[in-house]
Amino acid sequence: MSDPRPPRTDLVDILLHPRSIAVLGASDNPRKLSGRPVDYLKRFGYAGRILPVNSRRATVQGLPAHPTLDAIDGDIDLAMVMLDAAHAADGVRACGRRGIRAAIVAAAGYAETGEQGALLQRELKAAAEESGVRVLGPNCLGLISVHDRAVPTFTSALDEDIELRPGPVAFVSQSGAFGSFIFSEARQYGIGLAHYVNTGNEVDISVSELLGAFAATDESTVLLAYLEGVSDGPGLLDAARAAHAADKPVIAVKVGRSAAGARAAQSHTASLAGEDRVFDGAARQFGLTRVSGVEPMLDAAQLFATGRRTRGRRLTTLSLSGGAGVLMADEAATRGITVDPWDDEWQRRMADVIPPFGSARNPVDLTAALVSEPDMLRRALDVALQHPGTDMIGVLLGNADGDVDELTDAIAKAHGATEQPLVVVWTGGSGRARQRLRELGVPCYSDPGRAAAALGHLADFSLRPPLPTGERPEGTDPRAARAIVAEARAQGRTRLDEYDSARLIAAYGLHSAPARTARDPEEAVRAAADLEGPFAVKLLSADVSHKSDMGGVRLGLRTPDDVREAARSVLGAAGRAGVADARLLVQRMAGGDRTELILGVQRDAAFGPVVVAGFGGVLVDVLDDSQVAVAPVDHAGAERMLRSLRAAAVLDGVRGAPPRDVDAAADAIVRLSWLATDLADDLLELDVNPLLCGAAGDGAIAVDCLALLSAPFSTPSEQEAR
Repeated sequence: MSDPRPPRTDLVDILLHPRSIAVLGASDNPRKLSGRPVDYLKRFGYAGRILPVNSRRATVQGLPAHPTLDAIDGDIDLAMVMLDAAHAADGVRACGRRGIRAAIVAAAGYAETGEQGALLQRELKAAAEESGVRVLGPNCLGLISVHDRAVPTFTSALDEDIELRPGPVAFVSQSGAFGSFIFSEARQYGIGLAHYVNTGNEVDISVSELLGAFAATDESTVLLAYLEGVSDGPGLLDAARAAHAADKPVIAVKVGRSAAGARAAQSHTASLAGEDRVFDGAARQFGLTRVSGVEPMLDAAQLFATGRRTRGRRLTTLSLSGGAGVLMADEAATRGITVDPWDDEWQRRMADVIPPFGSARNPVDLTAALVSEPDMLRRALDVALQHPGTDMIGVLLGNADGDVDELTDAIAKAHGATEQPLVVVWTGGSGRARQRLRELGVPCYSDPGRAAAALGHLADFSLRPPLPTGERPEGTDPRAARAIVAEARAQGRTRLDEYDSARLIAAYGLHSAPARTARDPEEAVRAAADLEGPFAVKLLSADVSHKSDMGGVRLGLRTPDDVREAARSVLGAAGRAGVADARLLVQRMAGGDRTELILGVQRDAAFGPVVVAGFGGVLVDVLDDSQVAVAPVDHAGAERMLRSLRAAAVLDGVRGAPPRDVDAAADAIVRLSWLATDLADDLLELDVNPLLCGAAGDGAIAVDCLALLSAPFSTPSEQEAR
């Protein structure tokens, strides 16, 4: 059965460009929540039909009122349902019968309040699906479409008689009240908004869907998102792909640091891939600009709204204060921005236009002489704009209220004469300079650190790598992997022991140290005879995750007697611990100087299978140095994961050690990510710890592996519920 609901692009037209808006339950009192939408639509000059629905009044706020939707003549594009939670579903059904394609459900009292509210929310969802009406909300304060003055909302952000200035920024927020605060703050920053939409509980329309829709339209070039959680990870990644292709930045604040990782007693990967780390990894992988709060979001939005991109990370700063220039250089360095000294020729050119006691090196110190000679800034900017080693320009000023007009005019002319990103830091003074520059379209900040952060985000976006290609590596055998899973299922097991886990990853071309299984010490000795020493003897059990914690691992064994004694010790430890299925694994130890990594797979509730890479071994929980990416990962993305680790310098060789085989480790990540993708319905978690990474050309070898399967016939959501 086809979905009768409108697609994304139509959805934007219906929600944000409606020709008529009905308000169900509209109040005659403009101060009441149910009266505000009508009041706002009138006050802000909405040109379409405003259709109050109130069965007890003939007029509402001076407009003809209608007893029902059926009593209204003509088409209705959008309805705002201002009914309580118990009656909103009936309102949506009425919209469907009337042919209305989209409705905003304002009421609270749904899943956010408990089980009874969750039942009402399920009823509302069913009403939307049955009627074909696209629903925004519930627990939603509506939207503001600045271009059309379509403001079906009850937000207090419109209480005052403010000016709605259109601009290139679209903002979508799951939170209504806090989103409204951000909307108001954006106006203070001089940021022009095209649209603001609150999605509330997202029974139907989500932030992800709206971001994808905005990416496909010409109305906005900068997209902002405030997220309290992600219910549709694949949808968000689809939106990120669309925005990436359209060269539209998505600047996101995601709140809520999860304590996910309660299964860490079974798998290190669970603790290394908590929900927030997964979002962080997905954001980096798919080009989302994640920021930590409202100010960083709006700081970045200011700069992105200019539409400019940078060709590199080289910043030239012109400063009234040498100290401010040094501070800017320090802050820039933390954001991956370089403030390099100019060469002699260009220093001479700059020295010709600044005082002899200034500095032309970069940061350029114009000195306090600028106050008495404001035209110096224009001349210095002319030189900076011509400098071939400059990708971005920062101007650092302060106070100087008496010269605001002349200085801001010089900055505005320079900004208009180049396509390079140019930002201003103006600290102190009355604030008039910052306001005027923002009105002129020049990003302006009060603190060098905030300006440097915005420039860093712009550079990261401008120079972002291609999105993952999704090309499967050669040498993967999904059929063999599924056979191993089926064998475990037939035996009623959801945990693979180390031997079967190694077979599983071997089906995808990951190399493990050669090993044999044994049931007793003598069989262990015979197994060792088939391998080259030195050896490791390990407890082999599907019920034990961390063998070394219980004395289940013995290393560095060279003789048959060593192997025999170690086997007895390991089996003895297993017997004391009550391990019922204890066997032995005899493994050849990998030789040479190698670095211990951990690779893993985790199933995320929102994004599905993800892959984890970090520094591992017995200190994995102490080091806590890992990166996460949504599966599958391509080779370039896998290498970026490794290079993004805090201790990544180890991979290049330290204290005389040779560089590590990063190419082999990245290949292992790619292969593991495809295993996770192909077995997404079966594989719950997997650890490879450690993966021993040798010197360049020596490859990478898995030494220990543990795989956990999902419970039979369960879905990811059922797993999460457990």
